[in-house]
Amino acid sequence: MQIAFLTFSGLPALWPDDALAAEELRARGHQVTPLVWNAPGTLAALDAFDVCVVRSPWDWFHHRAAFRQFLDALPHARCRVVNDPVPLRAFADKTYLSTLAARGLDVVPTVELEGEGLPTQVAQTLAVRGWREAVLKPAFTANAIGARRVRAGEALADVPALDAGEKWLLQPFVPSIAEGEFSFVFFGGEFSHAVHKRPATGEWRVQHDYGGDSTPWAPDAAAVAHARALLHAAAPGTVYARVDAVDYDGRLHLMELEVVEPELFFRHAPRSVARFADAMGA
Repeated sequence: MQIAFLTFSGLPALWPDDALAAEELRARGHQVTPLVWNAPGTLAALDAFDVCVVRSPWDWFHHRAAFRQFLDALPHARCRVVNDPVPLRAFADKTYLSTLAARGLDVVPTVELEGEGLPTQVAQTLAVRGWREAVLKPAFTANAIGARRVRAGEALADVPALDAGEKWLLQPFVPSIAEGEFSFVFFGGEFSHAVHKRPATGEWRVQHDYGGDSTPWAPDAAAVAHARALLHAAAPGTVYARVDAVDYDGRLHLMELEVVEPELFFRHAPRSVARFADAMGA
């Protein structure tokens, strides 16, 4: 098969972790070609491929409108898109968290805010919910870009304006995040491996850009079953998915369900590249 791995201009030769998956696919006789998602002609170039895998278009939050247009165009590509374009579009905007919570899934409480008077909305929500501290973040973003901690009684200033129609999300600050976030990686709906992501000292964001690190983690069967149930209820049929969860109120709760362009931590589980390739049907 001819397989395209979508990436961005800062990683034209792929993220080293994804290169491990590409090596596995090439060892199986397939051709893997990195394509920059927003380079001129990329959508037309996809016609030459059998499969397009969305891997690391990690500058998309700098090009929000273009990325939405790109996702809208993917269903019309002649090649098979992995993941399927329907969940890609549905889960690119984190307002899905409110939807899943309304369905009764274990999700960290999430309030959507929009329009004028954001500081007042935040203050009122904190008061009504009884939250002393919370995290405010754009709904359509990645890598904690634009996220900030807010505290009851403190003024909210210097909040960047979002484009019309874009929403903010407000969630209670989860104290257990100081001990880290747990990521469960699934291929073809089946559990592959897990990692424990920890923030740097004095930091609350677990991403590498803020000094966070990740290590292999062996969850117990109950935790895996819980994560699997969340995935199957929210996004069945995905080739790859990452369930990010934290301990909230004494139980694992979904922080984010990553099915668009998640880091999959192949380096922490050498056999995971084979499971990934199998799930692709390669």
